Amino acid sequence: MARVILRPLVDRFFLPSHYLQTRMTTTTRIGIQGFGLLGRSLFRLSLDRPEIEIGAVAETADPEMLRYLLRFSTLPWRSDGDVTLDDGSLSVNGFSAPVVRAGAAGEAPWGDLGVTTVVDFRDSQPTRRELEGHLAAGAERVVLCAPPGGELDRTVVVGLNEDRIETSDRIVSAGSFTAHCAGPLLRILDGAFGVEQAFISSVRAYGAGSRLADVPAPEPRKGRAAGENIIPAATGAAEELATVLPELDGKLSASAMDVPVSNGSVVDLVCWHRDAVTVDSVNDVVAAAAGGDWNGRLRFEREAIVSADTAGSRATCIFDSQATMTLGERVSKTIAWFDNGWGYLHRLLELVVALEEAAGAEGGAS
Repeated sequence: MARVILRPLVDRFFLPSHYLQTRMTTTTRIGIQGFGLLGRSLFRLSLDRPEIEIGAVAETADPEMLRYLLRFSTLPWRSDGDVTLDDGSLSVNGFSAPVVRAGAAGEAPWGDLGVTTVVDFRDSQPTRRELEGHLAAGAERVVLCAPPGGELDRTVVVGLNEDRIETSDRIVSAGSFTAHCAGPLLRILDGAFGVEQAFISSVRAYGAGSRLADVPAPEPRKGRAAGENIIPAATGAAEELATVLPELDGKLSASAMDVPVSNGSVVDLVCWHRDAVTVDSVNDVVAAAAGGDWNGRLRFEREAIVSADTAGSRATCIFDSQATMTLGERVSKTIAWFDNGWGYLHRLLELVVALEEAAGAEGGAS
């Protein structure tokens, strides 16, 4: 079936070399559990990825409303494609995927739908036991894109530890936006100068879980109006990154706050180093990494940018070279930006393919 490319002008940032390489892989059929902003954006992105096919969408909302939101979106952009709902399937210019009215894991018949990997976008901190419902329903693997309610098989941040994936990793976390932004910098700076301690401050655009008016909430600050306030928030980024970067276990701390912007977030990273650093030496090692192993995932920005300039970037870490500072000889302060979702979804699809290839390699070996 022909695939339609919905590529807005915002994709002007770059097309990394590894996206241009043709991958001769078996098509992976993905099931999307939860059709919020990220789920809809993944649907759109898959139209341009021949190794990915959306097998089904599982949601409790009215399918007609899902069609409407797939076509019209405040963020990141509206679709110019012909989006229709035909016989219970969402169709975009000829490509279609059935909609299943299902909310809990296991309610959608993934096996009957030919889905091998379920991507779960529900922001409900599901437990491993709950996520196993997807496997019981016929899926082979589950990727969670929200904080888990307990330990899973593995947390994977693409570029850092996807080479450790094993066939037994059937329920994995794709990591947080913050981990995908801070993780590459920590790996690069630790390799070049050593990192003895690091503090990660994440300043985040508000999201789907935020409230636009003051309402009662179990955590008082989470009930405050996100479009009007700077709101301190909890983050598990330090613990998450310690599992991905075990060499930094015990050396990381983190805090977060949500701010009244709809897209574009930033990580402010302060590192205490083993070796001496300067502004130039820090920028040089990050620039080299951006042009080398991290090409496409890390973008080195030389101009003065703000949060809006992250929109549509495929990079999950946009390094702001003009903001680099040092304190004394062994403390660096850097900031890096990220779009709230678009770059992350590119890493997510890379993870899905890596899981599929790991399973295929094991099958071939047996």
